Amino acid sequence: MNIPPPLRIDEKYQDTLLEVRSREDIPDAWKGTPIESFIMAQNFGWPIDSTGKVELLIATCIEFRYSMPVPKMYAYVIRRASGRVIGSEFSVGYTLSQGVRYLIIIGHNDCGMSKVYEKAPLVVQAFVDQGWDQSVAEEYVKKQASRHAISDELEALQTEYIRINQVFRKLIVAPLFVCLHDSRLYIPKWYAEEAKNLPKETKVPADLIKNLP
Repeated sequence: MNIPPPLRIDEKYQDTLLEVRSREDIPDAWKGTPIESFIMAQNFGWPIDSTGKVELLIATCIEFRYSMPVPKMYAYVIRRASGRVIGSEFSVGYTLSQGVRYLIIIGHNDCGMSKVYEKAPLVVQAFVDQGWDQSVAEEYVKKQASRHAISDELEALQTEYIRINQVFRKLIVAPLFVCLHDSRLYIPKWYAEEAKNLPKETKVPADLIKNLP
């Protein structure tokens, strides 16, 4: 199993992430929320108390090398390629109707979606092995690859953070980045600046909604 090196020694992530060494490193906007509880559980092994009142949605990748410390009755979870919720806006809306107020989106290093085009022939063959026609499989993979591919894991997280805040104006969103080597969570350095630039207008433009996939 290929496990990438710790982020703190990976040159790709130098000066791009903030370590969470203690509770003091968690942004004030997240303290006293399920976001803080999740970070403390993941990084420090703190127990999570499930109250039965679910206020948190977690969106992360399908990645098999990452496991979350999520007990029953604590959070809704969406696992999709690269952790983005594009195409799952209805699922997000459903959880909001059930009381969710917070969303954690988690990116990670060594994401397979950054290698989609490289792996495309294998994906095509997987569909062919399931009985798909070769040309149909190739066309489908070509279409979906353009939707799912990312060029950089941290940039993709930033883009999705901005997009989600455009679509869901009252949801508190926390972008986190997990290290597959040790499952520790980091905060992107760009978060503080992006959080200052959130939309002030609470009404979402109709055209933005109509263009959702």
